[in-house]
Amino acid sequence: MALKVFLVEDSAAQRAYLAQALRAEAKVEIVGIAETEHQAIHWLDNNADQWDIALVDLFLGEGSGAGVIQHCHDRRPDQSVFVMTNHSQNEALLHHCKLLGADAVYHKATELENLLALLQESAHSNSRCVAQ
Repeated sequence: MALKVFLVEDSAAQRAYLAQALRAEAKVEIVGIAETEHQAIHWLDNNADQWDIALVDLFLGEGSGAGVIQHCHDRRPDQSVFVMTNHSQNEALLHHCKLLGADAVYHKATELENLLALLQESAHSNSRCVAQ
């Protein structure tokens, strides 16, 4: 059974690339997409049990991924929140994401392959997706 991914990304080009890579390489099902914090929170409120992974861009054109991460605070134990950013080398930012409830933070340019491998492995083992 495919992992169900909710994707929060404001860049249309990044969204298309990530969706294609997630489907093709990690064999996940994209169950929802949001471009803004407001859209993401609305989707999460209406689909609380419909996702396994929330993949959240930290910097959005409207709102922020931090608000989305916080909104996922009461998620089920088998749901994971992963952050994508181009600023993952900032230790304070990484720490802040973890404090908000993110399970892991991935740098879009250099760690996408690691994320895809983790998702693929979790989908095959049918277990909770836990970052290394």
